[in-house]
Amino acid sequence: MKRKTHTTTTRLIRRREAWLKKLVDLGPIVRGSLVTAQRGNHVAHQLTVSVKSKTHTVYVPIEMVEEVKEWIKNYRRMQRIIKEVSKLSMAIIHRRVPENQGVGKLSAPHRRQR
Repeated sequence: MKRKTHTTTTRLIRRREAWLKKLVDLGPIVRGSLVTAQRGNHVAHQLTVSVKSKTHTVYVPIEMVEEVKEWIKNYRRMQRIIKEVSKLSMAIIHRRVPENQGVGKLSAPHRRQR
């Protein structure tokens, strides 16, 4: 007896919905890196982020450091979730395209006339 080797579209959609639900539970996010720098006799914490090839830095008060670390973790989780959702969406699209209409296989009426 043969086992199914391909995942059904319905199962792909359910998996994608499960990943999307994870976004709701993330909480606050921030893109960037937390940098710790010695400034004379004290330690300064800064959030750095690159925007249009320029690095922007924001001072982070000591009482917010742990919170900002969580926001950064949430941003990275969000990126991973979006990557998985996108991968599943591509698989769903791929399953709906008939095999004879793959990329680069235009039928005669759709071809460009010279």
